[in-house]
Amino acid sequence: MGYKQTVPHRFGKGSFHQIGLVRGQFGNVPMNQWVQFVQETGFDGWEEAGWELDLSRCSTDAGAEAYAKERYELAKGHGLEIFTIAAHLQGQALGDEPSAKTLQFIGGEAVEMYKAWRSKGNNAPRTDPYHVPDDVGKKVHEQATRDLIAVVRLAHFLGKLQNRKVAVPGFVGSPAHCWSHWFLFPPLPASIGGHNIPDVRDVSLQLLAERFAPVFDACKRYGVTFDLECHPSERAMGDLESAHDYLRAMDKAGYSTVAGFNLDGSHLEWQNVSVVQFIREFGERIHCAHVKGVQVVREHCRGGRLGGHRPMGHWTNGWNFVTAGTARDANSLEEIFIELNRVGFDGAVSIEWEDNDAEQHAGAKTALANARKADCPPSGMRHDEMLKK
Repeated sequence: MGYKQTVPHRFGKGSFHQIGLVRGQFGNVPMNQWVQFVQETGFDGWEEAGWELDLSRCSTDAGAEAYAKERYELAKGHGLEIFTIAAHLQGQALGDEPSAKTLQFIGGEAVEMYKAWRSKGNNAPRTDPYHVPDDVGKKVHEQATRDLIAVVRLAHFLGKLQNRKVAVPGFVGSPAHCWSHWFLFPPLPASIGGHNIPDVRDVSLQLLAERFAPVFDACKRYGVTFDLECHPSERAMGDLESAHDYLRAMDKAGYSTVAGFNLDGSHLEWQNVSVVQFIREFGERIHCAHVKGVQVVREHCRGGRLGGHRPMGHWTNGWNFVTAGTARDANSLEEIFIELNRVGFDGAVSIEWEDNDAEQHAGAKTALANARKADCPPSGMRHDEMLKK
Protein backbone atom coordinates (compact mmCIF):
# COMPACT_ATOMS: atom_id res chain seq x y z
CA MET A 1 0.00 0.00 0.00
CA GLY A 2 2.68 2.51 0.96
CA TYR A 3 2.03 6.10 1.96
CA LYS A 4 0.75 7.12 -1.49
CA GLN A 5 -2.98 7.59 -1.14
CA THR A 6 -3.91 9.30 -4.41
CA VAL A 7 -2.79 9.23 -8.03
CA PRO A 8 -1.99 11.97 -8.79
CA HIS A 9 -1.59 14.20 -5.72
CA ARG A 10 -4.80 16.06 -4.86
CA PHE A 11 -4.42 19.63 -3.70
CA GLY A 12 -6.68 20.96 -0.97
CA LYS A 13 -8.97 23.91 -1.56
CA GLY A 14 -6.61 26.22 0.28
CA SER A 15 -3.47 24.20 0.98
CA PHE A 16 -1.11 21.64 -0.52
CA HIS A 17 -2.72 18.68 1.25
CA GLN A 18 -6.41 18.05 1.48
CA ILE A 19 -7.55 18.93 4.99
CA GLY A 20 -10.35 16.98 6.62
CA LEU A 21 -12.23 17.09 9.90
CA VAL A 22 -12.59 14.11 12.23
CA ARG A 23 -16.25 13.35 12.87
CA GLY A 24 -15.77 11.52 16.19
CA GLN A 25 -15.73 14.51 18.53
CA PHE A 26 -18.82 16.00 16.86
CA GLY A 27 -21.19 13.17 17.73
CA ASN A 28 -23.51 15.69 19.38
CA VAL A 29 -24.13 17.42 16.04
CA PRO A 30 -26.61 15.74 13.64
CA MET A 31 -24.78 14.34 10.61
CA ASN A 32 -26.55 16.38 7.93
CA GLN A 33 -26.01 19.59 9.90
CA TRP A 34 -22.35 18.67 10.48
CA VAL A 35 -21.62 17.90 6.83
CA GLN A 36 -23.07 21.29 5.92
CA PHE A 37 -20.68 22.90 8.42
CA VAL A 38 -17.72 20.97 6.98
CA GLN A 39 -18.60 22.21 3.49
CA GLU A 40 -19.25 25.83 4.44
CA THR A 41 -16.10 26.07 6.55
CA GLY A 42 -13.98 25.01 3.60
CA PHE A 43 -12.74 21.57 4.56
CA ASP A 44 -11.96 19.12 1.78
CA GLY A 45 -13.60 16.12 3.43
CA TRP A 46 -13.83 14.16 6.63
CA GLU A 47 -12.98 11.07 8.61
CA GLU A 48 -15.96 8.84 9.35
CA ALA A 49 -16.62 7.65 12.90
CA GLY A 50 -17.02 3.92 12.34
CA TRP A 51 -19.02 3.43 15.53
CA GLU A 52 -21.73 5.77 14.21
CA LEU A 53 -22.19 3.90 10.95
CA ASP A 54 -24.69 1.12 10.22
CA LEU A 55 -22.03 -1.57 9.92
CA SER A 56 -24.67 -4.31 9.85
CA ARG A 57 -25.14 -3.31 6.22
CA CYS A 58 -21.51 -4.18 5.47
CA SER A 59 -21.61 -7.87 6.34
CA THR A 60 -21.40 -8.71 2.62
CA ASP A 61 -19.62 -7.16 -0.34
CA ALA A 62 -22.91 -6.21 -1.95
CA GLY A 63 -24.15 -4.55 1.21
CA ALA A 64 -20.88 -2.69 1.78
CA GLU A 65 -20.81 -1.52 -1.84
CA ALA A 66 -24.35 -0.14 -1.62
CA TYR A 67 -23.68 1.59 1.70
CA ALA A 68 -20.42 3.03 0.37
CA LYS A 69 -22.31 4.52 -2.55
CA GLU A 70 -24.72 6.26 -0.15
CA ARG A 71 -21.86 7.73 1.91
CA TYR A 72 -20.02 8.72 -1.27
CA GLU A 73 -23.07 10.51 -2.64
CA LEU A 74 -23.50 12.36 0.67
CA ALA A 75 -19.93 13.61 0.47
CA LYS A 76 -19.97 14.34 -3.26
CA GLY A 77 -23.19 16.30 -2.92
CA HIS A 78 -21.34 18.72 -0.63
CA GLY A 79 -18.16 18.86 -2.71
CA LEU A 80 -16.31 16.67 -0.19
CA GLU A 81 -14.53 13.33 0.06
CA ILE A 82 -14.32 10.68 2.78
CA PHE A 83 -10.65 10.18 3.58
CA THR A 84 -10.65 7.57 6.33
CA ILE A 85 -12.96 5.47 8.50
CA ALA A 86 -12.03 5.56 12.18
CA ALA A 87 -12.25 2.28 14.10
CA HIS A 88 -10.70 3.33 17.40
CA LEU A 89 -13.47 2.09 19.68
CA GLN A 90 -13.87 -1.30 18.03
CA GLY A 91 -10.10 -1.78 17.92
CA GLN A 92 -9.74 -1.02 21.62
CA ALA A 93 -12.56 -3.45 22.39
CA LEU A 94 -10.84 -6.23 20.45
CA GLY A 95 -7.32 -5.67 21.77
CA ASP A 96 -7.99 -5.16 25.47
CA GLU A 97 -8.99 -7.84 27.91
CA PRO A 98 -12.78 -7.42 28.13
CA SER A 99 -14.15 -5.08 30.77
CA ALA A 100 -16.98 -2.62 31.29
CA LYS A 101 -14.64 0.01 29.83
CA THR A 102 -14.60 -1.66 26.42
CA LEU A 103 -18.15 -2.99 26.73
CA GLN A 104 -19.37 0.61 26.62
CA PHE A 105 -17.76 0.96 23.17
CA ILE A 106 -19.33 -2.09 21.60
CA GLY A 107 -23.00 -2.02 22.63
CA GLY A 108 -25.48 -4.44 21.10
CA GLU A 109 -25.88 -8.02 22.24
CA ALA A 110 -22.93 -7.87 24.61
CA VAL A 111 -24.58 -5.07 26.59
CA GLU A 112 -27.86 -6.97 26.69
CA MET A 113 -26.02 -10.01 28.07
CA TYR A 114 -24.37 -7.84 30.73
CA LYS A 115 -27.72 -6.30 31.69
CA ALA A 116 -29.26 -9.78 32.05
CA TRP A 117 -26.33 -10.88 34.23
CA ARG A 118 -26.68 -7.87 36.51
CA SER A 119 -30.48 -8.22 36.63
CA LYS A 120 -30.02 -11.65 38.19
CA GLY A 121 -28.33 -10.02 41.16
CA ASN A 122 -24.75 -10.48 40.02
CA ASN A 123 -22.18 -7.80 40.76
CA ALA A 124 -18.55 -7.31 39.85
CA PRO A 125 -16.03 -8.09 42.59
CA ARG A 126 -15.23 -5.07 44.74
CA THR A 127 -11.58 -5.38 43.70
CA ASP A 128 -12.52 -5.34 40.00
CA PRO A 129 -15.47 -2.98 39.52
CA TYR A 130 -15.28 -3.12 35.70
CA HIS A 131 -15.44 -6.92 35.58
CA VAL A 132 -17.64 -8.61 32.97
CA PRO A 133 -18.38 -12.35 32.91
CA ASP A 134 -16.55 -14.56 30.43
CA ASP A 135 -19.46 -15.01 28.03
CA VAL A 136 -19.93 -11.24 27.81
CA GLY A 137 -16.20 -10.79 27.22
CA LYS A 138 -16.24 -13.33 24.44
CA LYS A 139 -19.16 -11.52 22.83
CA VAL A 140 -17.31 -8.19 23.04
CA HIS A 141 -14.43 -9.65 21.04
CA GLU A 142 -16.79 -11.29 18.54
CA GLN A 143 -18.71 -8.08 17.90
CA ALA A 144 -15.51 -6.02 17.63
CA THR A 145 -14.01 -8.42 15.09
CA ARG A 146 -17.19 -8.44 13.02
CA ASP A 147 -17.44 -4.64 13.02
CA LEU A 148 -13.79 -4.13 12.15
CA ILE A 149 -14.05 -6.43 9.13
CA ALA A 150 -17.18 -4.53 8.08
CA VAL A 151 -15.24 -1.24 8.29
CA VAL A 152 -12.49 -2.71 6.11
CA ARG A 153 -15.07 -3.76 3.50
CA LEU A 154 -16.63 -0.30 3.52
CA ALA A 155 -13.21 1.38 3.20
CA HIS A 156 -12.45 -0.77 0.16
CA PHE A 157 -15.58 0.22 -1.71
CA LEU A 158 -15.31 3.89 -0.72
CA GLY A 159 -11.78 3.82 -2.08
CA LYS A 160 -12.97 2.42 -5.41
CA LEU A 161 -15.65 5.07 -5.75
CA GLN A 162 -13.26 7.92 -4.94
CA ASN A 163 -10.17 6.53 -6.69
CA ARG A 164 -8.12 6.85 -3.52
CA LYS A 165 -6.93 4.60 -0.71
CA VAL A 166 -9.26 4.95 2.26
CA ALA A 167 -7.30 3.89 5.34
CA VAL A 168 -8.71 2.65 8.65
CA PRO A 169 -7.09 4.46 11.58
CA GLY A 170 -7.74 2.91 14.96
CA PHE A 171 -6.52 1.51 18.25
CA VAL A 172 -5.34 -2.01 19.02
CA GLY A 173 -5.53 -1.88 22.81
CA SER A 174 -3.06 -3.67 25.01
CA PRO A 175 -3.69 -7.42 25.42
CA ALA A 176 -2.80 -9.17 28.69
CA HIS A 177 -3.10 -5.80 30.46
CA CYS A 178 0.39 -4.97 29.19
CA TRP A 179 -0.23 -1.24 29.41
CA SER A 180 -0.68 -1.47 33.19
CA HIS A 181 2.92 -2.68 33.51
CA TRP A 182 4.55 0.35 31.90
CA PHE A 183 6.14 1.35 35.24
CA LEU A 184 8.32 -1.60 36.10
CA PHE A 185 7.78 -1.76 39.82
CA PRO A 186 7.06 -4.23 41.15
CA PRO A 187 9.50 -5.73 38.64
CA LEU A 188 8.25 -8.35 36.20
CA PRO A 189 9.35 -11.75 37.52
CA ALA A 190 10.82 -14.22 35.02
CA SER A 191 10.18 -17.17 37.31
CA ILE A 192 8.91 -18.04 40.78
CA GLY A 193 9.55 -21.27 42.64
CA GLY A 194 11.34 -22.76 39.65
CA HIS A 195 8.42 -22.10 37.29
CA ASN A 196 8.96 -19.81 34.31
CA ILE A 197 6.66 -16.82 33.81
CA PRO A 198 6.29 -15.49 30.23
CA ASP A 199 7.15 -11.84 29.65
CA VAL A 200 3.85 -9.97 29.42
CA ARG A 201 5.28 -7.64 26.76
CA ASP A 202 5.88 -10.57 24.42
CA VAL A 203 2.59 -12.26 25.26
CA SER A 204 0.73 -9.02 24.56
CA LEU A 205 2.14 -8.75 21.05
CA GLN A 206 1.42 -12.42 20.34
CA LEU A 207 -2.20 -12.01 21.47
CA LEU A 208 -2.56 -8.84 19.45
CA ALA A 209 -1.45 -10.59 16.25
CA GLU A 210 -3.84 -13.48 16.98
CA ARG A 211 -6.87 -11.32 17.79
CA PHE A 212 -6.41 -9.02 14.83
CA ALA A 213 -5.56 -11.78 12.36
CA PRO A 214 -9.10 -11.89 10.87
CA VAL A 215 -9.07 -8.10 10.53
CA PHE A 216 -5.59 -7.93 9.00
CA ASP A 217 -6.44 -10.83 6.69
CA ALA A 218 -9.46 -8.85 5.51
CA CYS A 219 -7.19 -5.84 4.98
CA LYS A 220 -4.94 -7.93 2.74
CA ARG A 221 -7.95 -9.26 0.83
CA TYR A 222 -9.47 -5.81 0.26
CA GLY A 223 -6.28 -3.75 -0.14
CA VAL A 224 -6.85 -1.61 2.96
CA THR A 225 -4.46 -0.61 5.74
CA PHE A 226 -5.24 -0.67 9.47
CA ASP A 227 -3.28 2.16 11.04
CA LEU A 228 -2.58 2.31 14.74
CA GLU A 229 -2.74 5.69 16.44
CA CYS A 230 -0.02 5.29 19.05
CA HIS A 231 -0.70 6.61 22.53
CA PRO A 232 -0.86 5.49 26.16
CA SER A 233 -3.26 2.53 26.65
CA GLU A 234 -2.08 1.08 23.31
CA ARG A 235 0.60 -1.58 22.96
CA ALA A 236 2.62 1.05 21.06
CA MET A 237 2.44 3.86 23.56
CA GLY A 238 3.43 6.93 21.57
CA ASP A 239 7.19 6.46 21.51
CA LEU A 240 9.66 5.18 18.95
CA GLU A 241 10.68 2.09 20.93
CA SER A 242 7.28 0.46 21.43
CA ALA A 243 6.24 1.53 17.91
CA HIS A 244 9.14 -0.51 16.52
CA ASP A 245 8.13 -3.44 18.76
CA TYR A 246 4.62 -3.32 17.33
CA LEU A 247 5.71 -3.22 13.70
CA ARG A 248 8.26 -6.01 14.15
CA ALA A 249 5.59 -8.25 15.67
CA MET A 250 3.01 -7.50 12.96
CA ASP A 251 5.60 -7.93 10.20
CA LYS A 252 6.66 -11.27 11.66
CA ALA A 253 3.01 -12.35 11.65
CA GLY A 254 2.83 -11.58 7.93
CA TYR A 255 1.06 -8.21 7.99
CA SER A 256 3.78 -5.81 6.83
CA THR A 257 1.67 -4.63 3.89
CA VAL A 258 -1.39 -3.68 5.94
CA ALA A 259 -0.25 -2.76 9.46
CA GLY A 260 0.86 0.85 9.76
CA PHE A 261 0.34 4.07 11.68
CA ASN A 262 -2.07 6.96 11.86
CA LEU A 263 0.21 9.87 12.72
CA ASP A 264 -0.90 11.98 15.69
CA GLY A 265 1.92 14.03 17.16
CA SER A 266 -0.14 15.28 20.10
CA HIS A 267 0.31 11.93 21.84
CA LEU A 268 4.07 12.04 21.38
CA GLU A 269 4.99 15.55 22.41
CA TRP A 270 3.88 15.40 26.03
CA GLN A 271 5.93 12.22 26.41
CA ASN A 272 8.99 14.12 25.14
CA VAL A 273 9.02 12.17 21.87
CA SER A 274 9.69 13.96 18.58
CA VAL A 275 6.90 13.74 16.00
CA VAL A 276 9.47 14.77 13.39
CA GLN A 277 11.63 11.78 14.25
CA PHE A 278 8.55 9.53 14.19
CA ILE A 279 7.80 10.63 10.62
CA ARG A 280 11.42 10.14 9.57
CA GLU A 281 11.58 6.61 10.98
CA PHE A 282 8.13 5.39 9.92
CA GLY A 283 7.37 7.51 6.85
CA GLU A 284 6.44 4.64 4.56
CA ARG A 285 4.20 3.08 7.22
CA ILE A 286 2.19 6.25 7.86
CA HIS A 287 -0.96 5.87 5.76
CA CYS A 288 -3.07 8.61 7.35
CA ALA A 289 -2.57 11.55 9.69
CA HIS A 290 -4.33 13.65 12.32
CA VAL A 291 -3.31 17.05 13.56
CA LYS A 292 -4.35 17.79 17.11
CA GLY A 293 -2.80 20.41 19.33
CA VAL A 294 -1.30 19.60 22.72
CA GLN A 295 -0.30 21.98 25.49
CA VAL A 296 2.66 20.81 27.59
CA VAL A 297 3.11 22.60 30.89
CA ARG A 298 6.83 23.15 31.24
CA GLU A 299 6.76 24.45 34.81
CA HIS A 300 5.60 22.56 37.90
CA CYS A 301 1.91 21.64 38.01
CA ARG A 302 -0.46 20.03 40.47
CA GLY A 303 -1.42 16.94 38.45
CA GLY A 304 1.90 16.29 36.75
CA ARG A 305 2.29 14.70 33.33
CA LEU A 306 0.33 11.63 34.49
CA GLY A 307 -2.64 13.70 35.57
CA GLY A 308 -3.04 12.65 39.20
CA HIS A 309 -6.20 10.64 38.40
CA ARG A 310 -7.97 13.79 37.25
CA PRO A 311 -10.20 13.83 34.13
CA MET A 312 -8.84 14.47 30.63
CA GLY A 313 -8.70 18.22 30.12
CA HIS A 314 -8.54 19.11 33.83
CA TRP A 315 -6.66 22.36 34.47
CA THR A 316 -4.28 20.71 36.95
CA ASN A 317 -2.89 18.28 34.35
CA GLY A 318 0.62 18.70 33.01
CA TRP A 319 -0.66 18.42 29.44
CA ASN A 320 -3.97 18.83 27.64
CA PHE A 321 -5.25 18.69 24.08
CA VAL A 322 -5.76 22.13 22.52
CA THR A 323 -6.72 23.59 19.16
CA ALA A 324 -4.04 22.75 16.59
CA GLY A 325 -1.66 25.53 15.67
CA THR A 326 -2.61 27.94 18.45
CA ALA A 327 -0.06 29.55 20.76
CA ARG A 328 -0.55 26.82 23.38
CA ASP A 329 0.21 24.00 20.92
CA ALA A 330 3.59 22.37 21.59
CA ASN A 331 3.53 20.68 18.17
CA SER A 332 4.63 22.68 15.14
CA LEU A 333 2.16 22.26 12.30
CA GLU A 334 4.74 23.62 9.90
CA GLU A 335 7.34 21.02 10.91
CA ILE A 336 4.77 18.22 10.65
CA PHE A 337 3.70 19.21 7.13
CA ILE A 338 7.29 19.70 5.99
CA GLU A 339 8.33 16.25 7.24
CA LEU A 340 5.27 14.63 5.64
CA ASN A 341 6.28 16.28 2.37
CA ARG A 342 9.84 15.05 2.74
CA VAL A 343 8.73 11.42 3.04
CA GLY A 344 6.33 11.83 0.11
CA PHE A 345 3.03 11.58 2.00
CA ASP A 346 0.26 12.73 -0.31
CA GLY A 347 -2.84 11.72 1.64
CA ALA A 348 -5.26 13.98 3.44
CA VAL A 349 -4.52 15.32 6.91
CA SER A 350 -7.54 15.44 9.22
CA ILE A 351 -7.98 17.87 12.08
CA GLU A 352 -9.04 16.18 15.29
CA TRP A 353 -10.61 18.79 17.53
CA GLU A 354 -10.22 18.00 21.24
CA ASP A 355 -10.03 21.27 23.15
CA ASN A 356 -12.08 21.54 26.32
CA ASP A 357 -11.44 25.28 26.42
CA ALA A 358 -12.78 26.13 22.95
CA GLU A 359 -16.22 25.81 21.37
CA GLN A 360 -16.04 22.95 18.90
CA HIS A 361 -17.08 24.76 15.70
CA ALA A 362 -14.86 27.75 16.46
CA GLY A 363 -11.97 25.41 17.31
CA ALA A 364 -12.35 23.52 14.02
CA LYS A 365 -12.37 26.76 12.02
CA THR A 366 -9.28 28.06 13.81
CA ALA A 367 -7.41 24.78 13.34
CA LEU A 368 -8.24 24.74 9.61
CA ALA A 369 -6.88 28.27 9.17
CA ASN A 370 -3.72 27.33 11.05
CA ALA A 371 -3.21 24.15 9.03
CA ARG A 372 -3.63 25.98 5.73
CA LYS A 373 -1.12 28.61 6.78
CA ALA A 374 1.44 25.93 7.69
CA ASP A 375 0.88 23.62 4.70
CA CYS A 376 3.01 25.08 1.90
CA PRO A 377 3.77 23.01 -1.22
CA PRO A 378 7.25 21.48 -1.26
CA SER A 379 9.92 23.42 -3.09
CA GLY A 380 10.80 21.15 -6.00
CA MET A 381 14.10 22.97 -6.39
CA ARG A 382 17.15 24.16 -4.46
CA HIS A 383 17.41 27.90 -3.95
CA ASP A 384 21.21 27.94 -4.22
CA GLU A 385 21.07 26.36 -7.66
CA MET A 386 19.14 29.40 -8.87
CA LEU A 387 22.19 31.62 -8.30
CA LYS A 388 23.42 31.17 -11.85
CA LYS A 389 23.67 33.28 -14.96
